[in-house]
Amino acid sequence: MTLKEQLMEDMKNAMRAHETLKLDVVRMIRSDVKNFEIDNGEADDEKVQKIIKSMLKQQKDALVDFLRAARQDLIDETNSKIEIFASYLPTELSDAELEAVVAEVLASVENKDFGPLMGQVMKKVGSRADGGRVTAFLKKALS
Repeated sequence: MTLKEQLMEDMKNAMRAHETLKLDVVRMIRSDVKNFEIDNGEADDEKVQKIIKSMLKQQKDALVDFLRAARQDLIDETNSKIEIFASYLPTELSDAELEAVVAEVLASVENKDFGPLMGQVMKKVGSRADGGRVTAFLKKALS
């Protein structure tokens, strides 16, 4: 089952169960996917995951603002949304797994320039690790 099919199924289930928050989140995701498809053509699972990742990042940024404003109601709602967004993404690599990937790439390459190394590590980890984390681990390994 593709991610788009899963979203459609989850939307139906959320409607039946009267889960308004999950329904809202799934509708937001489907809307962004549809907008992407209008502009760029068919979206496969990888592209849908990128869309969800960017939406998750927006929610995390909003959470920082809500924490600063001490708005507990919005904090709780945003945390719930973050959990729903994260449920559609593959699990992130642990620190040990990411270190192993970085070490493997470093061992297989003679040129220790940061840019090409970053590209190779990101190609290996795909959407299972955030670029910021990869950058931090790569800089640590190079120093």
